Amino acid sequence: MNVTFEVEGFKELFAEMDQLADEIGKTKTDRIWKNALLYAFEPVFEDARTFAPKDTYELFKHIYVKAHRPQARDKASTTYQGESYMVRVSVSPIREDSIQKFVLNKKGKLQAYWANMRPVAVSQEFGNAHNPAHPFLRPAIENNYDKVLSRLGWAITNALDKIDAKKGS
Repeated sequence: MNVTFEVEGFKELFAEMDQLADEIGKTKTDRIWKNALLYAFEPVFEDARTFAPKDTYELFKHIYVKAHRPQARDKASTTYQGESYMVRVSVSPIREDSIQKFVLNKKGKLQAYWANMRPVAVSQEFGNAHNPAHPFLRPAIENNYDKVLSRLGWAITNALDKIDAKKGS
C-alpha cells in the first residue's frame, strides 16, 4: 500500500521561520521548531503505543519520539527538502539483554556502543519469514495526519503570537 501526502505552504513557513531567526535569534527559533514538532507528533506517539503489541511489552516500553536536526541518513533520503528539524517516532532496538560495550575511538576518547540489539520493531511492522506483519507505526501516522498538521500550525502560531505580544509590550 502506497500513501502519498502533499502539503502546500511549507516553503513559505520555512522562509518565515528563517526571517524570525534573524529577528529573535536562532536559539529561540530552534526551540519553537522543536517544541512545535514534539507537540504535533504527540498523538502519533500515543497511538503507536496503543497499537503496539503488549504480549511482552518489549516494543511498548521502547517507543520514543525525538525532534532533532537532520542526520546524514535523513539528508540522503529522497524526501529531504532542507528541513531544519525533523521528528521521529521510532522504537529503540536496545533490549534488556543488550550489552553496552566501550572502545577507544581515534581521538583517544571512550565511546559506548550496544551489542546484541535486535530489530524487533521492523519484523513486527512488516513481518518476516516466520510471522505476518502486525503494523503499529504506520496506522499511528495514517490515523493522525490531520491532527499533526493542525497541531503543528497551532503550536507555531501560538509561539509567534507570544513573541508578538512581548514585542508589543
